[in-house]
Amino acid sequence: MYDRLEMLNGLINLGMNERSAKVYIALLQIKDVSVPELHKLTGIKQNKLYEVINSLIRDGYCSEKKNGNKRFFNAVNPETCINSTLTKIEQNLKSGYELKDSLIDLFNSIENTKEPFEYIEIIHGSDNLHNIYLDIMNSSKLELFSLCRPPFAGTTIKKQKAQFTAYSAFLQKGGKGRTIYEVNEDSPSIVFRILKDKTLEDGEFRIASKLPLKMNIFDKKMVMIADKSTLAGENELSMTVIKQKTTVDGYYALMEFLWEQSENYETWIIGKEKLMETKLEEYESSFKK
Repeated sequence: MYDRLEMLNGLINLGMNERSAKVYIALLQIKDVSVPELHKLTGIKQNKLYEVINSLIRDGYCSEKKNGNKRFFNAVNPETCINSTLTKIEQNLKSGYELKDSLIDLFNSIENTKEPFEYIEIIHGSDNLHNIYLDIMNSSKLELFSLCRPPFAGTTIKKQKAQFTAYSAFLQKGGKGRTIYEVNEDSPSIVFRILKDKTLEDGEFRIASKLPLKMNIFDKKMVMIADKSTLAGENELSMTVIKQKTTVDGYYALMEFLWEQSENYETWIIGKEKLMETKLEEYESSFKK
Protein backbone atom coordinates (compact mmCIF):
# COMPACT_ATOMS: atom_id res chain seq x y z
CA MET A 1 0.00 0.00 0.00
CA TYR A 2 1.46 3.34 -1.07
CA ASP A 3 1.75 6.16 1.46
CA ARG A 4 1.09 9.79 0.47
CA LEU A 5 4.69 10.54 -0.48
CA GLU A 6 4.94 7.40 -2.61
CA MET A 7 1.72 8.36 -4.40
CA LEU A 8 3.12 11.82 -5.07
CA ASN A 9 6.37 10.43 -6.47
CA GLY A 10 4.49 7.83 -8.48
CA LEU A 11 2.35 10.46 -10.19
CA ILE A 12 5.45 12.53 -10.91
CA ASN A 13 7.05 9.45 -12.50
CA LEU A 14 3.96 9.16 -14.71
CA GLY A 15 4.62 12.65 -16.05
CA MET A 16 2.82 15.03 -13.69
CA ASN A 17 4.61 17.98 -12.15
CA GLU A 18 4.64 18.21 -8.35
CA ARG A 19 1.80 20.76 -8.10
CA SER A 20 -0.51 18.73 -10.31
CA ALA A 21 0.24 15.58 -8.34
CA LYS A 22 -0.54 17.32 -5.02
CA VAL A 23 -3.83 18.71 -6.35
CA TYR A 24 -4.94 15.38 -7.84
CA ILE A 25 -4.25 13.57 -4.55
CA ALA A 26 -6.25 16.27 -2.72
CA LEU A 27 -9.13 15.88 -5.19
CA LEU A 28 -9.19 12.15 -4.52
CA GLN A 29 -9.98 12.82 -0.85
CA ILE A 30 -12.92 15.24 -1.13
CA LYS A 31 -15.81 15.81 -3.51
CA ASP A 32 -16.96 19.08 -5.03
CA VAL A 33 -13.98 21.03 -3.78
CA SER A 34 -13.46 24.73 -4.52
CA VAL A 35 -10.22 26.54 -5.28
CA PRO A 36 -10.05 28.15 -1.80
CA GLU A 37 -10.47 24.69 -0.25
CA LEU A 38 -7.74 23.27 -2.50
CA HIS A 39 -5.49 26.10 -1.37
CA LYS A 40 -5.99 25.04 2.26
CA LEU A 41 -5.40 21.38 1.42
CA THR A 42 -2.29 21.83 -0.73
CA GLY A 43 -0.75 25.15 0.28
CA ILE A 44 -0.55 26.13 -3.40
CA LYS A 45 -1.39 29.76 -4.17
CA GLN A 46 -4.85 30.25 -5.70
CA ASN A 47 -3.58 31.98 -8.83
CA LYS A 48 -1.38 28.93 -9.52
CA LEU A 49 -4.18 26.52 -8.68
CA TYR A 50 -6.26 27.69 -11.65
CA GLU A 51 -3.37 26.83 -14.00
CA VAL A 52 -2.93 23.42 -12.35
CA ILE A 53 -6.65 22.59 -12.48
CA ASN A 54 -6.96 23.59 -16.12
CA SER A 55 -4.00 21.33 -16.89
CA LEU A 56 -5.58 18.42 -14.97
CA ILE A 57 -8.90 18.93 -16.77
CA ARG A 58 -7.11 18.99 -20.13
CA ASP A 59 -5.21 15.77 -19.31
CA GLY A 60 -8.33 13.97 -18.09
CA TYR A 61 -7.59 13.83 -14.35
CA CYS A 62 -10.17 16.36 -13.17
CA SER A 63 -13.82 17.27 -13.91
CA GLU A 64 -15.60 20.56 -13.26
CA LYS A 65 -19.06 21.50 -11.94
CA LYS A 66 -20.65 24.94 -11.90
CA ASN A 67 -23.26 26.26 -9.48
CA GLY A 68 -24.02 29.79 -10.52
CA ASN A 69 -20.73 31.63 -10.54
CA LYS A 70 -19.03 29.09 -8.34
CA ARG A 71 -16.79 26.32 -9.71
CA PHE A 72 -16.26 22.97 -8.03
CA PHE A 73 -13.86 20.21 -8.99
CA ASN A 74 -13.65 16.44 -8.65
CA ALA A 75 -11.04 13.81 -9.39
CA VAL A 76 -11.65 11.53 -12.34
CA ASN A 77 -11.61 7.86 -11.31
CA PRO A 78 -7.94 6.69 -11.37
CA GLU A 79 -8.99 3.49 -13.11
CA THR A 80 -9.97 5.61 -16.10
CA CYS A 81 -7.34 8.34 -16.21
CA ILE A 82 -4.32 6.32 -15.00
CA ASN A 83 -5.13 3.56 -17.46
CA SER A 84 -5.21 6.16 -20.23
CA THR A 85 -1.81 7.48 -19.11
CA LEU A 86 -0.34 3.97 -18.91
CA THR A 87 -1.63 3.22 -22.41
CA LYS A 88 0.18 6.30 -23.72
CA ILE A 89 3.36 5.26 -21.91
CA GLU A 90 3.12 1.74 -23.38
CA GLN A 91 2.64 3.21 -26.85
CA ASN A 92 5.62 5.51 -26.36
CA LEU A 93 7.67 2.58 -25.06
CA LYS A 94 6.76 0.49 -28.09
CA SER A 95 7.68 3.37 -30.37
CA GLY A 96 10.93 3.80 -28.42
CA TYR A 97 11.93 0.18 -29.00
CA GLU A 98 11.07 0.49 -32.70
CA LEU A 99 13.16 3.66 -32.87
CA LYS A 100 16.05 1.86 -31.14
CA ASP A 101 15.93 -0.95 -33.72
CA SER A 102 15.93 1.57 -36.57
CA LEU A 103 18.89 3.43 -35.07
CA ILE A 104 20.78 0.15 -34.60
CA ASP A 105 20.17 -0.71 -38.26
CA LEU A 106 21.47 2.71 -39.26
CA PHE A 107 24.54 2.32 -37.05
CA ASN A 108 25.27 -1.19 -38.38
CA SER A 109 24.93 0.00 -41.96
CA ILE A 110 27.76 2.44 -41.28
CA GLU A 111 29.84 -0.25 -39.57
CA ASN A 112 29.46 -2.49 -42.61
CA THR A 113 30.98 0.14 -44.88
CA LYS A 114 34.22 0.31 -42.88
CA GLU A 115 37.33 -1.15 -44.41
CA PRO A 116 38.76 -4.00 -42.34
CA PHE A 117 42.05 -2.24 -41.57
CA GLU A 118 43.43 -0.26 -38.67
CA TYR A 119 41.38 2.30 -36.84
CA ILE A 120 41.37 4.00 -33.47
CA GLU A 121 38.34 4.67 -31.32
CA ILE A 122 38.11 6.61 -28.05
CA ILE A 123 35.45 5.49 -25.59
CA HIS A 124 34.34 7.69 -22.70
CA GLY A 125 32.54 6.87 -19.46
CA SER A 126 32.91 4.08 -16.92
CA ASP A 127 29.49 2.60 -17.75
CA ASN A 128 30.27 2.46 -21.47
CA LEU A 129 33.66 0.89 -20.84
CA HIS A 130 32.21 -1.63 -18.41
CA ASN A 131 29.64 -2.78 -20.99
CA ILE A 132 32.18 -2.83 -23.83
CA TYR A 133 34.61 -4.82 -21.68
CA LEU A 134 31.91 -7.44 -21.06
CA ASP A 135 31.07 -7.62 -24.78
CA ILE A 136 34.72 -8.05 -25.75
CA MET A 137 35.29 -10.66 -23.04
CA ASN A 138 32.31 -12.64 -24.29
CA SER A 139 33.67 -12.63 -27.86
CA SER A 140 37.33 -13.28 -26.96
CA LYS A 141 38.59 -16.85 -27.31
CA LEU A 142 42.35 -17.08 -26.82
CA GLU A 143 43.96 -14.65 -24.39
CA LEU A 144 43.45 -11.59 -22.23
CA PHE A 145 46.67 -9.87 -21.13
CA SER A 146 46.15 -6.91 -18.80
CA LEU A 147 47.97 -4.18 -16.93
CA CYS A 148 45.59 -3.23 -14.13
CA ARG A 149 45.73 0.05 -12.22
CA PRO A 150 43.24 2.79 -11.25
CA PRO A 151 40.86 4.21 -12.32
CA PHE A 152 38.42 1.31 -12.68
CA ALA A 153 35.21 0.88 -14.68
CA GLY A 154 33.96 -1.71 -12.15
CA THR A 155 33.16 0.80 -9.42
CA THR A 156 30.27 -1.14 -7.82
CA ILE A 157 29.92 -4.65 -6.45
CA LYS A 158 27.41 -5.44 -9.20
CA LYS A 159 29.85 -4.38 -11.94
CA GLN A 160 32.74 -6.23 -10.31
CA LYS A 161 30.72 -9.44 -10.14
CA ALA A 162 29.72 -9.04 -13.79
CA GLN A 163 33.36 -8.61 -14.83
CA PHE A 164 34.54 -11.54 -12.72
CA THR A 165 31.75 -13.70 -14.17
CA ALA A 166 32.72 -12.77 -17.75
CA TYR A 167 36.39 -13.45 -17.02
CA SER A 168 35.60 -16.84 -15.44
CA ALA A 169 33.45 -17.79 -18.45
CA PHE A 170 36.34 -16.80 -20.74
CA LEU A 171 38.69 -19.12 -18.82
CA GLN A 172 36.16 -21.95 -18.81
CA LYS A 173 35.91 -21.91 -22.60
CA GLY A 174 39.69 -22.34 -22.88
CA GLY A 175 40.93 -18.76 -22.82
CA LYS A 176 44.21 -17.85 -21.14
CA GLY A 177 44.30 -14.93 -18.73
CA ARG A 178 47.32 -13.02 -17.46
CA THR A 179 47.12 -9.84 -15.38
CA ILE A 180 49.70 -7.59 -13.72
CA TYR A 181 48.25 -5.48 -10.89
CA GLU A 182 49.76 -2.25 -9.63
CA VAL A 183 49.68 -2.63 -5.84
CA ASN A 184 51.22 -0.41 -3.18
CA GLU A 185 50.19 1.21 0.10
CA ASP A 186 48.44 4.04 -1.75
CA SER A 187 46.36 1.71 -3.94
CA PRO A 188 42.57 1.92 -3.41
CA SER A 189 41.03 -0.82 -1.31
CA ILE A 190 39.21 -2.28 -4.30
CA VAL A 191 42.57 -3.50 -5.66
CA PHE A 192 43.09 -5.66 -2.58
CA ARG A 193 39.57 -7.09 -2.88
CA ILE A 194 40.34 -7.96 -6.52
CA LEU A 195 43.54 -9.71 -5.42
CA LYS A 196 41.61 -11.71 -2.84
CA ASP A 197 39.12 -12.86 -5.49
CA LYS A 198 41.88 -13.56 -8.02
CA THR A 199 43.55 -16.06 -5.67
CA LEU A 200 40.42 -18.20 -6.08
CA GLU A 201 40.53 -18.17 -9.90
CA ASP A 202 42.57 -20.08 -12.47
CA GLY A 203 43.93 -17.08 -14.38
CA GLU A 204 47.58 -16.17 -13.85
CA PHE A 205 48.42 -12.85 -12.23
CA ARG A 206 51.42 -10.98 -10.89
CA ILE A 207 52.02 -7.81 -8.93
CA ALA A 208 54.13 -4.72 -9.57
CA SER A 209 54.57 -1.72 -7.30
CA LYS A 210 54.20 0.61 -10.28
CA LEU A 211 52.86 0.26 -13.82
CA PRO A 212 53.37 2.78 -16.64
CA LEU A 213 49.78 2.59 -17.88
CA LYS A 214 46.45 0.74 -17.73
CA MET A 215 45.90 -1.60 -20.67
CA ASN A 216 44.14 -4.75 -21.94
CA ILE A 217 45.09 -6.83 -24.98
CA PHE A 218 42.46 -9.24 -26.32
CA ASP A 219 43.47 -12.24 -28.46
CA LYS A 220 46.57 -10.29 -29.67
CA LYS A 221 44.17 -8.38 -31.95
CA MET A 222 42.92 -5.42 -29.93
CA VAL A 223 44.48 -3.18 -27.31
CA MET A 224 42.57 -0.91 -24.91
CA ILE A 225 44.67 1.81 -23.27
CA ALA A 226 43.61 4.19 -20.52
CA ASP A 227 43.49 7.66 -21.99
CA LYS A 228 43.18 11.09 -20.39
CA SER A 229 40.67 13.14 -22.32
CA THR A 230 39.20 16.60 -21.89
CA LEU A 231 35.77 15.02 -22.41
CA ALA A 232 36.14 12.81 -19.34
CA GLY A 233 35.39 14.16 -15.89
CA GLU A 234 37.89 14.14 -13.05
CA ASN A 235 36.73 10.72 -11.83
CA GLU A 236 35.63 9.41 -15.20
CA LEU A 237 37.42 6.76 -17.20
CA SER A 238 38.28 7.00 -20.88
CA MET A 239 40.16 4.49 -23.05
CA THR A 240 41.55 4.29 -26.56
CA VAL A 241 40.84 1.13 -28.56
CA ILE A 242 43.38 0.23 -31.26
CA LYS A 243 42.96 -2.56 -33.79
CA GLN A 244 46.22 -2.51 -35.73
CA LYS A 245 48.55 -5.52 -35.67
CA THR A 246 51.90 -3.71 -35.50
CA THR A 247 50.75 -1.49 -32.62
CA VAL A 248 49.18 -4.40 -30.73
CA ASP A 249 52.35 -6.49 -31.14
CA GLY A 250 54.47 -3.63 -29.75
CA TYR A 251 52.34 -3.25 -26.64
CA TYR A 252 52.24 -7.02 -26.20
CA ALA A 253 56.05 -7.11 -26.14
CA LEU A 254 56.02 -4.38 -23.46
CA MET A 255 53.62 -6.41 -21.35
CA GLU A 256 55.78 -9.54 -21.67
CA PHE A 257 58.74 -7.54 -20.36
CA LEU A 258 56.72 -6.21 -17.41
CA TRP A 259 55.45 -9.72 -16.69
CA GLU A 260 59.01 -10.96 -16.26
CA GLN A 261 59.81 -8.04 -13.92
CA SER A 262 56.77 -8.50 -11.66
CA GLU A 263 56.22 -10.76 -8.60
CA ASN A 264 53.86 -13.64 -8.08
CA TYR A 265 51.33 -13.36 -5.25
CA GLU A 266 53.06 -15.83 -2.94
CA THR A 267 56.26 -13.79 -2.98
CA TRP A 268 54.56 -10.41 -2.78
CA ILE A 269 52.26 -11.18 0.17
CA ILE A 270 55.18 -12.01 2.50
CA GLY A 271 55.27 -9.22 5.07
CA LYS A 272 52.11 -7.59 3.67
CA GLU A 273 49.46 -9.63 5.45
CA LYS A 274 48.52 -6.74 7.75
CA LEU A 275 48.27 -4.31 4.83
CA MET A 276 45.99 -6.76 3.00
CA GLU A 277 43.76 -7.18 6.07
CA THR A 278 43.49 -3.42 6.65
CA LYS A 279 42.64 -2.68 3.03
CA LEU A 280 39.98 -5.41 2.90
CA GLU A 281 38.34 -3.99 6.03
CA GLU A 282 38.44 -0.54 4.43
CA TYR A 283 36.78 -1.94 1.30
CA GLU A 284 33.97 -3.63 3.23
CA SER A 285 33.28 -0.56 5.35
CA SER A 286 33.02 1.66 2.24
CA PHE A 287 29.83 -0.16 1.20
CA LYS A 288 28.23 0.21 4.64
CA LYS A 289 28.24 4.02 4.63
